[in-house]
Amino acid sequence: MSGAATLGAFVLGLALFTVGARRIEARISGVFLILAAVGLFMVGPNPFLFGMFLATGWAVLNHGVEQIFPVR
Repeated sequence: MSGAATLGAFVLGLALFTVGARRIEARISGVFLILAAVGLFMVGPNPFLFGMFLATGWAVLNHGVEQIFPVR
């Protein structure tokens, strides 16, 4: 895979799951996070799965922080 294709796959996974994670519940984002982690473990380095992992992990982290420190 060329550098541009690798970057494109990463950006696609990151953008797709960043937008999608905002529209779904945090539990479902957690499921996607676990699926991405298992996929990375089984497949190895994969730019799309890594983008998915970062986006869903960020969404789960944001949700957790908002639950611990609610903004009034």
